[in-house]
Amino acid sequence: MKKLQGCISNNFILKALTISFVTLALSACDNEKSDSKKTSSNELNKVIVMSADSIGTINADSVFNMHDVTVAFPEYSVVEELNYHLGSPYPIIRVSKGVKTLMTINPDKSQKKIYSVIIEDNLIKNDLGHPLGTDYSKIYTYGQNEECQLGTEDMAAKVVCYAPKTPNILYVFNGKGGGNTMPKADVLQGWSLESIIWRPKL
Repeated sequence: MKKLQGCISNNFILKALTISFVTLALSACDNEKSDSKKTSSNELNKVIVMSADSIGTINADSVFNMHDVTVAFPEYSVVEELNYHLGSPYPIIRVSKGVKTLMTINPDKSQKKIYSVIIEDNLIKNDLGHPLGTDYSKIYTYGQNEECQLGTEDMAAKVVCYAPKTPNILYVFNGKGGGNTMPKADVLQGWSLESIIWRPKL
């Protein structure tokens, strides 16, 4: 009888330890899920959104300088570089994540205000609903190219169009069959959105 009681006692202790272990394991899993949700929430909060009015905190009132851009995009690398137009240098500000350029900010003639921002990566979310890589045919009606023109200089052989109902945003398309003339409607349908040009609202 004593042996039986000893076995029952040992079994009871073993079961209690097992339950405790499982409880701790489940608790740890719950904590991991909670941490994962927090991380996802934090990442969500860091998404930069481009709309007609702004890109993140940059808007028509923003000035062109390193300090303000760095404050606007603290999670990313912000570097000022020199670009050239017809042999004349002018500054640009490049915002990157690792080796990927997210956007290039260009100054106006006074180099005090922002003239345009070129969006080059889908880490910048387009509030209009057209991510980079979207086909022309999914944005515009067939043959609707009266708001488009052939690009020049750095955008030669590409097609630049006004975003639908948004006169301060331009879409830059690229694809096969580009040249010195505007591609035919059939060709343009298969071209994809390569970059987006945002300009401050006047």
